[in-house]
Amino acid sequence: MKKYQIVEEWIRTRIVENRILPGEKLPSESELCSSFEVSRNVVRQALVNLVHEGWLETVKGVGTFCRTRVAGHELSTNIGFVCFFTGSYIFPEIIRGCDHVLYRKGFHLLLNQSEYDLAKERNILLNLKKKGVDGVIIEPVYSEDHPDASNADILLEMRAQGVAVVLCDNCYPRANFNYVCLDDEEGGRLAASHLWERGHRRIGVFFQSDYQVKQARRRGVEEYLAEKGAPVRKEWIIGFTGQGSQSRGPDAARRFFAETVDLPTAIVCSSDEDALQLVQEAEARGLRIPEDLSIIGFDNSKIAQLGKISLTSVEHPSFFLGETATNILLEQIHNPNLNLLTRKTIVPRIIERSSVRSLHRTITRRI
Repeated sequence: MKKYQIVEEWIRTRIVENRILPGEKLPSESELCSSFEVSRNVVRQALVNLVHEGWLETVKGVGTFCRTRVAGHELSTNIGFVCFFTGSYIFPEIIRGCDHVLYRKGFHLLLNQSEYDLAKERNILLNLKKKGVDGVIIEPVYSEDHPDASNADILLEMRAQGVAVVLCDNCYPRANFNYVCLDDEEGGRLAASHLWERGHRRIGVFFQSDYQVKQARRRGVEEYLAEKGAPVRKEWIIGFTGQGSQSRGPDAARRFFAETVDLPTAIVCSSDEDALQLVQEAEARGLRIPEDLSIIGFDNSKIAQLGKISLTSVEHPSFFLGETATNILLEQIHNPNLNLLTRKTIVPRIIERSSVRSLHRTITRRI
């Protein structure tokens, strides 16, 4: 560590441990210089950084104090995090990205999972509101089909009380919140393009129909194929509701294979979890992946990387998404009077494996 970082860490640790209390005056620059045997410039650099991070405030001609209030409420150093499932799929990597930033800044992450349940999400937010957290990072439960069914009202109340709010991996189209999201519609177009370039013209979509993110992925597929003059057949658009243990995907997959005589050559799935459900049902009916049916997933999760499945998937940079959302949140906390909206959209890429077959003929020449 550099000398100024040592001074920073010493002050930050004592604030977190309540050894320097809110409103308490810090030792003078001269005293800090003497204690750490460093120059005044080193001490000033440390203090400037901590002021910028929101730990300290300086009163001209008086001294430097531990900041008593951040964004209009008592300093807690706690950040509420709300996602669908904290221990599975892409969410642990998002959490790790958030914590990677927050730990170095002296903040603590309070984990909560909504299980894609609007009522449970509401209770979580009300509890965080009572606790007086400094900020909230949330992947909100929201569907385009039910635009009035959301907990945006609580988040707006919290923000009005000085709590920083950032939406992660999903957003409310009609509410002005900071957010960082994947370009899911572009991801759907990428998946369709990948199949098109490999000769597929008969392409279906298997997607969760009550979640905005996955609706956008489906829309991207349909728009791309419509532009190519090969719109998706109605019977090849397979929608279902629910996530995790509440997913109706397996039922939808069973009905599709049981009722569809003319199958597509490829299907784009709205997540790797959805793809796994489809693969399991297809194989149970004797279909081979990719010889009989090519499949593309979404999110490039650990499921996609399993050797047995080896799923081509649209990448979801989960760790980076968490880091980015947290940096946006801290900027809000440290600059509460900066009334700017930060909206970041990340363009994904395809991670190619072996679940997609090329339909182009290979011509072998004899020499």
